[in-house]
Amino acid sequence: MSAEINLMQNLSETLFKPRRESVETSLISNSGCALPEIDFALQQSLGFAPHWYRQLNRFYWTWLGGNLLDIDEALAKIAVSRSERTRPTCLDTVDAYGPGNWIYEFNTIAQRRVQQASICTDPERKAHHYRMASRYFAIAAYPNLKGDALAEQSALLCRHYYRAIFTASQSCGYYSEESFNYAGHKISAYLHSPDNTAVHPCVVVIGTYEQSCTDFFRFFNDYLRPQGIAILVLEMPGHGNCAALKLEPQSSDYIKVALEHLQELPFIDATNIGIYARGVAAMAALRLCLLEPQYVKAAVFINPLIDRVYVDAAVLANVPLCLRSSLANRMDLDAAHWDTLIPQVQILSLKKQGLLTGGVKGQPAILCLHTKGLQLCAEDVKLIERSFKQVTTKSLATGGFGRGSLQMLKAVQTFFVEKLGTS
Repeated sequence: MSAEINLMQNLSETLFKPRRESVETSLISNSGCALPEIDFALQQSLGFAPHWYRQLNRFYWTWLGGNLLDIDEALAKIAVSRSERTRPTCLDTVDAYGPGNWIYEFNTIAQRRVQQASICTDPERKAHHYRMASRYFAIAAYPNLKGDALAEQSALLCRHYYRAIFTASQSCGYYSEESFNYAGHKISAYLHSPDNTAVHPCVVVIGTYEQSCTDFFRFFNDYLRPQGIAILVLEMPGHGNCAALKLEPQSSDYIKVALEHLQELPFIDATNIGIYARGVAAMAALRLCLLEPQYVKAAVFINPLIDRVYVDAAVLANVPLCLRSSLANRMDLDAAHWDTLIPQVQILSLKKQGLLTGGVKGQPAILCLHTKGLQLCAEDVKLIERSFKQVTTKSLATGGFGRGSLQMLKAVQTFFVEKLGTS
């Protein structure tokens, strides 16, 4: 334990030195790619704002445990910085690691919370500060690109202080990091359970590239834990503890291995498993439901991207630069060569793989939630409806995490309680 603490202290010291030796985030997997002109309505529906490279999900970050004053303080310092930017039209692309740099500013407020936790004697308050520190380190690491050295260090600190929450407080349920081998790599997933004594159903959460593995505490604690349901959080290929994996057509295979690992845990009911995924993550999760339906009893997909975004050149041309670099990064490609990348992503389409023919109806019960008016996934929802026997679809009022989102989470809770029950 002392060695790990020393590691974290050394990382903190490294992070706060006023220098930068790595490539600025917006240039990773984007060697010279200009900002695309995209539809503003689409930009807003995906959480993007003018003059920012990254998504600004203030409500979502606050709901996850952040303090809005802290967040706005960091964003303000980024916006008013006079330091050189790699992309002059994007406020969050300050090149030098120091005041005004995205990673630096969110690391700074995270470190402030770590210091508050270190002097706090009340276990619950200590856990609260650790949770906020973890949240800010997670924001610093976004968009979680491979090769972003400082962001990867922030992500490491995020996971460290997330574990510290459960060490400080005994009221957060059972937490463990489960490891298994896939394709010659050690993969870790994050298990949250009401306890490790009784037997519980489990929802396997596949986080998107926009999310941290620590984003699901409230989903578990507020919605599933009271119903006696556990969650296993698994990251997508090319992200976090799955960084060694490449995003490929067969990206559902590692989820199958995770499900097989769950069968070894005596307090998890491996016959009562759900799947929860959104966006690109829905592609891998839905593929598993189609190919290995015996593992899954129920699944929830939010704004699933399973076909059109990978095959429609017009849609791909309208993808914001941050999401372009994210997709290219996981496939070991460069978004600067977008025209040559577009044909290569087509194989990710489940329809192109011949899995969404509609001829054979899949067994898992499906709840599909999609943003009203967002054509990006409207046709994909129809493909899901044609491919499963039990599909319930509902439209959301907004694409971002805001109005209507809490009702959406309540619908997800109700669905899993109905389909999985409680042990």
